Amino acid sequence: MTNHQNKNLERRDAHPFFIWDSIMSTAKVLEVCLEDEVLDQVKHVAKVCKSKKIDNVFLLGTESSSFAAMAERFAFESIAGIPTDVYLTTEFSSYTPLRLHSKSAVFFHSHSGSTLGDIQAVQKVHRIGGYTVGITNIANSTLANAVNDVIIGPSRPKIELPATFTYASAIFRMLLLVAELGNAPKTEQFRQELERIPKILEEVSHMYAQRAPGIVNEIKDCTEFILIGSGPNLPTAEEAGLSFTQSSGVAAQAYMPENYLHGPMQALQPGMGVILIAAPGPMQKRIIDIAKACKLVGAKVVVLAPKNIEHDINCDVFVDFPVGIDELLSPIVYILPLWQIAYYFSLLGRTSCHTDRLSMDKPEFKEAYAMLMAGDKKFVK
Repeated sequence: MTNHQNKNLERRDAHPFFIWDSIMSTAKVLEVCLEDEVLDQVKHVAKVCKSKKIDNVFLLGTESSSFAAMAERFAFESIAGIPTDVYLTTEFSSYTPLRLHSKSAVFFHSHSGSTLGDIQAVQKVHRIGGYTVGITNIANSTLANAVNDVIIGPSRPKIELPATFTYASAIFRMLLLVAELGNAPKTEQFRQELERIPKILEEVSHMYAQRAPGIVNEIKDCTEFILIGSGPNLPTAEEAGLSFTQSSGVAAQAYMPENYLHGPMQALQPGMGVILIAAPGPMQKRIIDIAKACKLVGAKVVVLAPKNIEHDINCDVFVDFPVGIDELLSPIVYILPLWQIAYYFSLLGRTSCHTDRLSMDKPEFKEAYAMLMAGDKKFVK
């Protein structure tokens, strides 16, 4: 490859951007996670947790990594039966939980393995004798070299700033760990359903690669978005809101259902967009009712739900999914069309944000992040 060709790989300024390639590769990345290289790491970490008699878990991360941790917590508690807490890494370091002790396992989520503050938190856990595991995609990263063990995800040189396949892969690997930590037969069924996810995701990604431009045409006039999700899919709403905000500059805020109803809904106006994640689960009906209410107010309403309940929903856009996806696994699948929709929304060119680079080519942002994030490789590309 010539230097000129190599330089052309450093940046794209039209569709498909690098982030589109990453979105579309997610299913294949998850398939690789089912191969021996990753599974051996998962089984080793599970074995260590059992030998150490780990009795509580902390899931740490920042930004997208923290949303991944939030999505995993429910499976750790309901399938593995282990009390689990989620923290931003810096908050964990600054306000150390009383429950942290020598039988705690602390999982550090960092796509790059170089997030500011990770190492200080690792050292704090080691001082009390806790077990540390890095959930990252870079084997020789600062984080990987600091923790006791790692579960490394499949990776490639990452040009774009937003997380996509790295987010889904982190959740997938951790749910594989949950399947190892739990007791049969409950975990065996969970494992079988988990192993079906890459194939389901492949089908969903191709379907919405075709449908996403039309969906964006329906919502393109929205000036801001509200995203509503519950349980394991509150982080799906958070991650999707981040995707809209950072790639398009459009305001997007995630809420739990009742928190939205008891206050923020009073500001809802015609022309605003409301995206509701109605995955199977105890809050599904409530979220569908909120969709109907938002439609009455005049908002543009988008609902994500299994295709068999479309007749129960009044909305402008219905994003349907195969029936039978367990709520604990749904965050891996439901986020993908939202990434695709946010991606095509970014192509509208409503702001000066670059789809891959966001604002990081602007001198003022480079200076600001150089001051705030010195040493974080994500922000010095």
